[in-house]
Amino acid sequence: MKFILTVTLLFASCFVHAQYTDWKGTWITNTEDTTATRAPYFRKIFSTQKKVVKATAYVAGVGYHIVYINGKPVTDAVLEQAYTRYDKRLLYKVYDVSALLQTGNRHSIAAELGNGWYNVQSHAVWGFQSAPWRKTPRLLLNLAVTYSDGTTDIIATDDSWKCATGPSQFNSLYCGEIYDARQEVPGWNTTSFNDASWKQALKTQSPGGSLSEQLMPSIKVIRRIKPLAVRKVDKNTYLFDMGQNFAGVVTMKVQGKAGTKVTLHYGEVLTKDGQMDLKHNTEHMRSLPDDLPFQTDIYYLKGGPQETFTPRFTYHGFQYVQVTTDAELSMDQHSLEGLFYSTAFEEAGHFTSSDTMINRLYEAARQSYRSNFLSIPTDCPQREKNGWTADAQISAEVGLWNYNSTPGYLKWLHDLRDAQTPEGGFPGIAPSNGWGYDRQGEDEQIFGPAWGSALTMVTWYLYLYNGDSAVVEEHYPAIKRYADVLTKRSEGHLVKFGLDDWMSLVKTPVTFTSTAYYYTVADLTAKMARIAGSQEDAKAYENLAKEIRTTFNDRFFDPAAGLYKDSTMTALSAAVFHGLAAPEVAKVTTAQLQAQIIRKNYHADFGVMGTKYVLPVLSERGYAETAFRMLTDTGYAGWGHWIANGATTLFEDWPGELSHNHIFFGDYCAWFYKTLAGIRPDEEAPGFKQFFIQPAFVKALSFVKADHNTRYGQIRSEWKRSGSKILLQVTVPVGTIAKVRVPAGALLKPGQRVTADGQTLEQIILKAGKHSIELKSI
Repeated sequence: MKFILTVTLLFASCFVHAQYTDWKGTWITNTEDTTATRAPYFRKIFSTQKKVVKATAYVAGVGYHIVYINGKPVTDAVLEQAYTRYDKRLLYKVYDVSALLQTGNRHSIAAELGNGWYNVQSHAVWGFQSAPWRKTPRLLLNLAVTYSDGTTDIIATDDSWKCATGPSQFNSLYCGEIYDARQEVPGWNTTSFNDASWKQALKTQSPGGSLSEQLMPSIKVIRRIKPLAVRKVDKNTYLFDMGQNFAGVVTMKVQGKAGTKVTLHYGEVLTKDGQMDLKHNTEHMRSLPDDLPFQTDIYYLKGGPQETFTPRFTYHGFQYVQVTTDAELSMDQHSLEGLFYSTAFEEAGHFTSSDTMINRLYEAARQSYRSNFLSIPTDCPQREKNGWTADAQISAEVGLWNYNSTPGYLKWLHDLRDAQTPEGGFPGIAPSNGWGYDRQGEDEQIFGPAWGSALTMVTWYLYLYNGDSAVVEEHYPAIKRYADVLTKRSEGHLVKFGLDDWMSLVKTPVTFTSTAYYYTVADLTAKMARIAGSQEDAKAYENLAKEIRTTFNDRFFDPAAGLYKDSTMTALSAAVFHGLAAPEVAKVTTAQLQAQIIRKNYHADFGVMGTKYVLPVLSERGYAETAFRMLTDTGYAGWGHWIANGATTLFEDWPGELSHNHIFFGDYCAWFYKTLAGIRPDEEAPGFKQFFIQPAFVKALSFVKADHNTRYGQIRSEWKRSGSKILLQVTVPVGTIAKVRVPAGALLKPGQRVTADGQTLEQIILKAGKHSIELKSI
């Protein structure tokens, strides 16, 4: 067997990894007809005449695959394997199946394939049914069996495999699955099954992409959810309330006559009269008359004892499930169980506080993030499931604080690279089927740098949080090309195209927000040029950033008034957040922002960009109390309003008319770690080799606790009020240094005075260990 050694960096630690390259056999399918809807089965019988010491299955099965050995699944993962642009990049999974080959010498290997993103058969505005890679599901599999004498056999896919179809009549990510249990083939994946009537598998073409191992975690069931309530609507309809919004499916247990049709509609909201709203989130579907409806699974009973149905090749975003049957069936709260699907990232951080609203907001952000990372970072788990680039870059810090999501982003950066044009531009989604590109000279320059900067921004976050210079070196050439294409398309260093502050209630000029992102792209490109070893590039992009800042302020700043001409919450906070405002101007601008928020009764009117800017800009310049009140305010519109009205995830828009499970309003969750707990990375010593502890001691809080795992160990920051004092406790990992900063005069044992951002602070340097610091109550 041949392998290529590769190096994967995680928390800046090197792991030597061998990529499997000595593929045997061929890709196989059961048909080349993409309109064929039934999920194919494949199987092969093989023998082992010697003692097996090791068996490894290398599997590339697209769109999705479920593999069995001797009738047992090789993994508990679902929706395998991860989504890519299949004609450019293909992932394969590696399974250790040694334990499944320890008895007997005659064995079966089998697989069932689903469509996934490879063979989208439903119709929607994004046109994936016409994707350039679209073909029928297909499989490449090598089973390497090593014996005690050191020899190895390879069982590989070829036309000696048999194929047929089973009970899955149709499966689609947009719609759902149709499963006819009467068509089940008992024992089809076992050794004893007689496959004499099955056809030979067809040799077929590769999807076209280069093969590499999927190193990011698989999608799994991360939680099982019992229904909160069930109501019988009429004799054939039940409405289940799962009590929370999440991504996944349900497992249904039911008993009835053979042929009974059970239809499950999944949804997020109810109509005013308490019925399932079947139109919500369907605006982007372009269903043909015979298409399965949006977010719908259909199950036909086989009859007899209680039956269990779990869709295998789809997932939905939902809180409610309406179950309708064409014959009366008895159902209760035990009939359904929710399966919460998400990429199985390990947890990396936790946060809690004395405030119930803050804690509920924290959980809602985490639930939204988990619902929107299923092999790619998505916008929503129901109508789109697309890898929107702005959504991903704006929510990346939420993921990195709470989860070891780095492997997922490392994979997705390659999806971005696969979507980049030769000129350097990016589409609004990745992977992309060709949809969503900004093209100069056409009426398609719609997304702009807030979306296109995703490669730049996410690469920088991975460097900042993990100290991973290799990821910068790998992607720097593509990052540079993007900075250059923005320069080419700008007009005198103003970027006049792109989306505005998406979902804002008050509009900010596109040129303002797009140019602000253009400045940050130039600034970060300069920093990453230096990391990548190109001092000449670093100087050039530093100069470019200065020119953009000058042009921006010439266009938008009124020197006579000392104010920015655009005074929306987004504009004021963007000028400061992006570093475009001079220090003295930033102070005045933030005060103006704070005053405007008070005038508007702490109600948010900004959109997705503003959610990244407003809270940190306020808290960094002395207005943490205002930021806290705005975040927790329950009036319209705002985060607290959603939670106060029963939301368990974050909405796509302030009124709550669109998706109820979006993550792109959730950056406040990172603010909890960075501001309320005060744990802050230092770009001069990335990966938390050196970091800051600078909590905001908000008066409404009596305690805050947070922890975050780094490559050096766990950082902990905890503070609590005790009478007239605040006790701050900090855990510093071995090999790191913490700089604790608190307001001047707060230390009972004063330390060294420093100045940062115009505020006088007191600073203490802490090395490894657990430390307690007493402060005067603030």
